[in-house]
Amino acid sequence: MNVTTVRPATTHDAAIAARILTDAVAFKSAHDDPAWGHGTRTEQDVRPMLDDGRLHIVEHDGLAAAMFVLMWEDEEYWGPQAPVAGYLHRLSVRDGFHGRGLGRVAIDWCADQVRALQRTRLRLDCDPRNAKLCAYYEALGFERVALRPLPSGYIASLYERTVAG
Repeated sequence: MNVTTVRPATTHDAAIAARILTDAVAFKSAHDDPAWGHGTRTEQDVRPMLDDGRLHIVEHDGLAAAMFVLMWEDEEYWGPQAPVAGYLHRLSVRDGFHGRGLGRVAIDWCADQVRALQRTRLRLDCDPRNAKLCAYYEALGFERVALRPLPSGYIASLYERTVAG
């Protein structure tokens, strides 16, 4: 069937969102990317993203297969900015759904939302040591614009993609 859709997450999605995030943490860890730490994520971990409406679910053939957070400001990583961008975080794919283009679907959906608000850029960050992930984002049209050290000691690779109007 191969039907993929994006929808806002609801409180009923807390358990599946926690599972998807746990799967993504394990996947990143297995690929030597410690950016999200280790271990199981719980419903309590995803509750703040649900409560403020930032969390979205990507369904593939009716099954929750991926998730992401779309924000309209991100001072932690990008500092104070004019309202020209949307910020993609926590793009996560559930085990068994890798390689189906779900990341691209999520990114394209986010670009559409950014464009609808007459903003011009979609931004994200990742661990610069994860060369495969950096290359993935670059293949989707993102350009690395900065490396930003955070107070935690983590260094984020900041990427942005122009969203055509």
